[in-house]
Amino acid sequence: MRKVELRMKEKEKYDIIKELVDHNGNKNRASQKLGISRRQIDRLIIIYKERGKQGFVHGNRSKLPANAFDKSLSEKIILLYKNKYYDFNFNHFKIFLKKKENITVSYNFIYKTLMKEGILSPKARKKQKENLLNKNY
Repeated sequence: MRKVELRMKEKEKYDIIKELVDHNGNKNRASQKLGISRRQIDRLIIIYKERGKQGFVHGNRSKLPANAFDKSLSEKIILLYKNKYYDFNFNHFKIFLKKKENITVSYNFIYKTLMKEGILSPKARKKQKENLLNKNY
């Protein structure tokens, strides 16, 4: 059997429902502690009886969002900027990515990806350069 790690809120729910079921506690008091309705308490009791601790883990845990980009795409963008488009500002780079490389991403994605890598736009102002230097130390 796999060990289940619960987060703080999930663990709190689990502990209260476990106590409620094991000791035949008061559902109204449990609903007040958790800040949910009595009907939700009944639903959680059913989940506890059917799946135990595993039932309190959120269903989307460890899943990537549907609109998330592949890690290789950000690596490709970094390589293209360093090798081919190094003197372009980020907005111009975005336009050329779409035209020449057939890669369509937002300006914000390009900006965040390149800034994480420590790459500044040639159009960056003095203040932005100072902020980047301060973050690295």
